Amino acid sequence: MFKSNNSIVSFFSFLFLLIIWINIPSIHKYKYLLFYLSLILILITGLLILIKVIINKRNKLNLFNNIDISTIDNMSGLDFERYIAGLLKNQGYTKVRLTEKYDLGVDIIAIKNNIRYGIQVKRYSGLVKANAVRQVITALRVYNCDKAIVITNSYYSKTAIRLAKYNDCLLVGRDGVMKF
Repeated sequence: MFKSNNSIVSFFSFLFLLIIWINIPSIHKYKYLLFYLSLILILITGLLILIKVIINKRNKLNLFNNIDISTIDNMSGLDFERYIAGLLKNQGYTKVRLTEKYDLGVDIIAIKNNIRYGIQVKRYSGLVKANAVRQVITALRVYNCDKAIVITNSYYSKTAIRLAKYNDCLLVGRDGVMKF
């Protein structure tokens, strides 16, 4: 029911003032004062909740901006997908969502400038080969996407680069993921 301790405090303060107002007959001459005090408590609680939301969003932005490549290298594949999804949101992509566990070549779907992207995310220690590019290009229609992106913490093979070039697939490699 309550989303934070501030909400609980505000609720019980309001309840306390309401009980006093109802139970003490002589307090009715102060009913407007009690009403405004209750209103002020509610507004302060709302302001505190808003400040908390802003601080949480700022902390999330710092989490994505203050990470180094060695941390990325040690992430699980799913954590890397979540990290990339967060970066995409920070870059202005909308409707960013991870696909099902056993996807068909697209790990993340995101929209930017009315273009729906199918994104393959690969956390690798070796070269990302042409198969990763092939998978995402092939899966574009399945997920109703317009363009393909492959993002990795590693590097791409020459064949993968060539295949991506001829299929208008954007490749973001180890150097690019840190600038993304």
